[in-house]
Amino acid sequence: MVSESNDRRGANGFISNEMINMIDTSEKMDEAQTKKDKTSISDELCLFGESSSVHGLKYVSERSSHCFRRIFWLLVILCCLGVLIYQIVDRVRYFTSNPVTVNVQVNYNSTLVFPAVTICNQNAFKATLAAEKKRYKLIEDMFTEPESFNSTSLQKDLAENITLEELYLQGAHKREDFIFRAIWMGKTMNPDDFDQFVTDHGVCYTFKRSETDGKVSSPGIENGLRLTLNIEQYEYMPGPHDAAGIKMLIHDHSDIPMVHALGQAISPGSRVFVGMKIIELENLPEPHGNCEEKTLEYVDTYTSEGCRLDCLTKRAKSECGCRALYMPHNNGDPPVCTLKQYYDCLKEVIERFPTLYYKICSCPVSCNFRLFETDLSYGTTSDYNLRKYLSSNDTTKFAQDLLNATEVTSRYEDTKLSVVQDFYSTLTNDTEKISNVHERLVTLVDRLINATDVVYQDMKNHYDFKDFLYKYQIYIMQKNFMRARDAMEERHIHIVPLAYTEFILLIEKSIRELADTQFPNDTSRLVIYRNLNDKIDSRLEITERVIANYTSLRDAYIAGQKIFNYKYMDIPRAHNNPATPKKLIQDSVNHNSYANKSTVQFESFINKSVVTLNLCKDLAGIAYASYTVKEADLWLCVEDYRHAMRNWMYARSLFYYEIVERPERILQERLENFESLWTEFQLMFQNINQSLYSIRSENTDFGSDILTSIENSNRQLEQYLVANATKLSLSEDFLSNTTEDVLSKLTLYFQILKTRQTTLTDWISRLQSSAGDIWQNILNDEDSYDYYTYVNKNEYLKNFTEIESDLKSNFSTILDDVKFTDVIDGQDGQLLSTFNNIIAHMKEFQEALKVDSDFIRDNLLQINIFYREMSYEKIDQQIAYDMFSLWCDIGGTMGLFLGASFLSILEIADFVLHRVVQRKVTHRIDDKKM
Repeated sequence: MVSESNDRRGANGFISNEMINMIDTSEKMDEAQTKKDKTSISDELCLFGESSSVHGLKYVSERSSHCFRRIFWLLVILCCLGVLIYQIVDRVRYFTSNPVTVNVQVNYNSTLVFPAVTICNQNAFKATLAAEKKRYKLIEDMFTEPESFNSTSLQKDLAENITLEELYLQGAHKREDFIFRAIWMGKTMNPDDFDQFVTDHGVCYTFKRSETDGKVSSPGIENGLRLTLNIEQYEYMPGPHDAAGIKMLIHDHSDIPMVHALGQAISPGSRVFVGMKIIELENLPEPHGNCEEKTLEYVDTYTSEGCRLDCLTKRAKSECGCRALYMPHNNGDPPVCTLKQYYDCLKEVIERFPTLYYKICSCPVSCNFRLFETDLSYGTTSDYNLRKYLSSNDTTKFAQDLLNATEVTSRYEDTKLSVVQDFYSTLTNDTEKISNVHERLVTLVDRLINATDVVYQDMKNHYDFKDFLYKYQIYIMQKNFMRARDAMEERHIHIVPLAYTEFILLIEKSIRELADTQFPNDTSRLVIYRNLNDKIDSRLEITERVIANYTSLRDAYIAGQKIFNYKYMDIPRAHNNPATPKKLIQDSVNHNSYANKSTVQFESFINKSVVTLNLCKDLAGIAYASYTVKEADLWLCVEDYRHAMRNWMYARSLFYYEIVERPERILQERLENFESLWTEFQLMFQNINQSLYSIRSENTDFGSDILTSIENSNRQLEQYLVANATKLSLSEDFLSNTTEDVLSKLTLYFQILKTRQTTLTDWISRLQSSAGDIWQNILNDEDSYDYYTYVNKNEYLKNFTEIESDLKSNFSTILDDVKFTDVIDGQDGQLLSTFNNIIAHMKEFQEALKVDSDFIRDNLLQINIFYREMSYEKIDQQIAYDMFSLWCDIGGTMGLFLGASFLSILEIADFVLHRVVQRKVTHRIDDKKM
């Protein structure tokens, strides 16, 4: 107390009580304020937890809850917070990977711009032009053995300073010769409408229209480019490519055509339909893609292929100071290499470039480019078009320059003249031998025709009789047996099952009416009763007649005795009985279990219906007399009758199919089988007969046409040897279509004889076998034995062994006459060999003059280029995941696991900044004031 008193004294050493009280009050207020501050932060946290939008936080801040519950909710919130952090990290990683999606869209346009079409001949050089420029040998050496040819090899031809431009442009196939015909949108185009363009495949020609003239408004062939090209294969010579035909590339107007790398090869003789489809591609640059548009030194529009060529040109310029003809340039810089520069430097640069490409060149994918997807279908040139080409003046001009000075050398060189003399001597001898062969063959074929005619006529007589008998037996079954069944059906049988259900139900109804005690009129009951009895009696009478008809029909089949006796054509009725197939008819009655069952059931169920109807009649009498109905008996009457009728109808159809109709069905099968045997026999005979008559006709033609033509050709050789004909006329004779036709006929004649010997031998053997089958069919028909005996056909009652022996003897004589090869004895081969040697010799003189359909197929081709449909496919890359998607995923995860949103984060931030941090700042300010 002393100390406190000392502290509270003033300057004068004395402190009043009022001041002491004020100091005490101030200290108490400070203590209360400090306690209030501590309590208010806790309260604020609890209040924030209760009002926060973060799910579960209020259970952690709730003071009234048990501590374990508050810990549980704290753990749950921490787990969800961990999942949230994991998801955020995963989405951020995905976002930083720059994912891309590809969108494919088909757009339909009313018009499309036609692309550029570049066509190149597979052969780079034209032989006549190369020879005219005296470079044929040079080009031949360059490309025949390219491994051994080098710059030193150029010296012998003095070709070191010839440039690649001179070599290719001066020796290439000309536009006016290559482009035979061009039609654009139905309008004929000139070769000048095609721009000459040097590509990696050589000198090519490009069809390119402007944006205005090149618009296509409809798909199809008529709205595209139609080309007929002459590849001039007869002008082919060694070059960088050894294929025949063209290479075609469809590309965008701004693209450099890389025909060798990307072009499509088309062979001559084809008619090609090229359906196009546009594909536009848009790629994304980095970081989402790898496309890039660069400025190139030698190429205006950036493409990957253009970049590659630009890089190759730079490489060629830096190492060789020149370029290949197809490489791009800036106003001739770099210049085109000479042949010496090519072999000393450029060739190696080009060969090494593919391995260095990825090291020295940077050619990313273009961000925007267009492709043309093509669908090729092929056809062949029609015979009509071939004839059209052959009749035109365009084809004949190729042979006009080939008739120089060979006449003199052919006649005055002994080695060449002696060959023709030997041909004449050999052909004279062979012609005489082949004439003797022809005469012997004529005699042999005539003998074969007569022999086979005799065999056919004999078998035709047997067939006619047996065919008649089968049809006669079928007629007997249809008219004398089955017609009786049909008549019974028409008269009585069809009535029995007619509306049988309705009939028995009306019977039932009438019985119930008779038993009705409320029926007002006895007279009406009597009328109903009498009508009911009349209906039942009528059906019973019809049923009894059906039973009688059935019994008659069944007994006829059991006995095999006809019911009717119809007359077949003009055959006497007396023939009906022996011609009836009794055994077949009798076998039908019990040939299987169904046949046996049908006869029993037919009778049993029809009899059961009679019993049932009599029961119904008795029930009607009882109902009329006593007004009562025996329900059990009436139900039995109705159901038994319906059951009897159903089963009787099935038994009837079974009886008809298995018994009544079976003989006729089997006879039809026998007739069909017999006619099939005869058809086979007849076909064999017709084949033999036609073949023999064809050989006879060919023998005549051979004598009057082929043999005469051969003799004429031999006389042409004689005329040439006596200097009355030229070598050209002689070669034209042997290489003409007439001679070719004669040789073809000669070859075909002997080939046919040899082939037909084998074929005739086989056919005659089959004819013998077929005749044996017919005889066996006739002899094994037991149902016809009675008729054979009746009409005295005793040969049909023989054993087949006897018949077979006679057949073998007759046919062996015929087969011996078919050995044509023994008569020919190889004379045809000798004659053909002589002719082939003559033709081969003449082809050496005139081979290049041959202009025919093969020539057209080897040189001309047609291309039709068109849009398949008025649409194009656009494929573009799009950013798959942007910043907005990232925030949406983070927000969704926060909502899923914490029930929070971005506003919840702002709530927490607001609480920290305005309720906690601000309070601390306020306290510091208060402290300073104190």
